[in-house]
Amino acid sequence: MDITAWSNFQSLMSTYWFVWLAIALIPSIIMGIFTSKLAKKKGYRGYFFTGFFFNLIGLIYVVGLPLAKDCSY
Repeated sequence: MDITAWSNFQSLMSTYWFVWLAIALIPSIIMGIFTSKLAKKKGYRGYFFTGFFFNLIGLIYVVGLPLAKDCSY
């Protein structure tokens, strides 16, 4: 890769920084919502950030949670 191609790539990256930010954040937000809804179904609250920061590991953790004692099924 020559210097002009690298410079063009850096220019493109800096121009569309919001697209790259969205590409990074959207899957984390979706996983956070998914883990939160699954935890709520099991009787727990507040697991959005577990899915947001830990993605698949957080989802596996929430799947492994037992049903809450006060869960009315």
